[in-house]
Amino acid sequence: MIPINRPIIEKEEKDAVQRVLDSLYLTDSSFEGGKFVREFERQFAEFVKVKHAIAVNSGTSALLAALLALNVKEGDETMAPGFTFAATATTSLFVKAKVKLVDIEERTYCIAADKIRENITSNTKTIIPVHLYGHPAKMDEIMEIAQGNSTFVIEDAAQSLGSEYKGRMTGSIGSVGCFSLYATKVITCGEGGVVTTNDDEVAERLKMIRSHGQHKTYDSKVLGLNLRMPQIEAAIAAEQIKKLDRFIKARRENSKFFNEELSKIKDVITPVEEDYAKSNWSIYTIYVKGKRDEIVQYLRENGVGAVVYYPIPLNKLPLFKDSSPRLPNCESAAEHVISLPVHPALSQDDRVKVVETLKMAVKKFL
Repeated sequence: MIPINRPIIEKEEKDAVQRVLDSLYLTDSSFEGGKFVREFERQFAEFVKVKHAIAVNSGTSALLAALLALNVKEGDETMAPGFTFAATATTSLFVKAKVKLVDIEERTYCIAADKIRENITSNTKTIIPVHLYGHPAKMDEIMEIAQGNSTFVIEDAAQSLGSEYKGRMTGSIGSVGCFSLYATKVITCGEGGVVTTNDDEVAERLKMIRSHGQHKTYDSKVLGLNLRMPQIEAAIAAEQIKKLDRFIKARRENSKFFNEELSKIKDVITPVEEDYAKSNWSIYTIYVKGKRDEIVQYLRENGVGAVVYYPIPLNKLPLFKDSSPRLPNCESAAEHVISLPVHPALSQDDRVKVVETLKMAVKKFL
């Protein structure tokens, strides 16, 4: 089976883990974090070109910490796309905010700026655009809407580390950026996340929030949790980020090959890269015009680890279905998309197998 993703763990990561173990310095609850965490944060901030990067233990924790740091609370409203991983929206429920789901663009699967404009209210505290599959949302339009309505923007950049919008890194444009280092992401330390910001006060709050609201030991000043990144994960991530350019280069080459080959197949729509965007191609996602589930099953039965991200739009989930409208583009995407392996470990034989197996599946079912 060609897996949908494969972490690339090499000697450098293994040596880094051993250094942490040898040091017996496995965690640190201080405001600034341990030395391995601080080094990773320095590298991350430099890569994304922001003043501050605050490491946490997951992408979900990054989103929750961002909401808390921006003081999103009961009575506030957050706005998010209806086609994304659930955490983009469910984290708002933990701070008792109301979630308003809006539709996406057909071409990029990112939140539609015109739908934000139509649905924003005086209660909208935060807009949460998702750079889905690694493709940047239209940040200029989103920032203009937000600034005109005194609204924060939390970039959900979980899948877009290294992607660029008009030459700017995703996660560096909004009030806050949130990243994931889960095992399926472009770099990984197993579990982990990062929050980025250029706001000094927000950064200080984030550092307190990730460690029980403390600035000094036992002086909890704000509501916080244990969202800290352990030292072992930070040491792995510090080695991974050094390789990120190489990983993205390989993903872009693989995506180019797939776009050239799969665009020849009738009834398959290949993903786009708009002229304002440079994608990291975190996830390579096609749109098939019918029989999606049968095609996925055929691919998997024949050794291609195809996956559906995401089969249920958020407006159809029990948590949101009673308060959300129909979202036609979200619902269409959920019914028709298939994600294919695009990770750097693919060989040329793997790439050819993905293409040929998809051709056979489409011929069989469409």
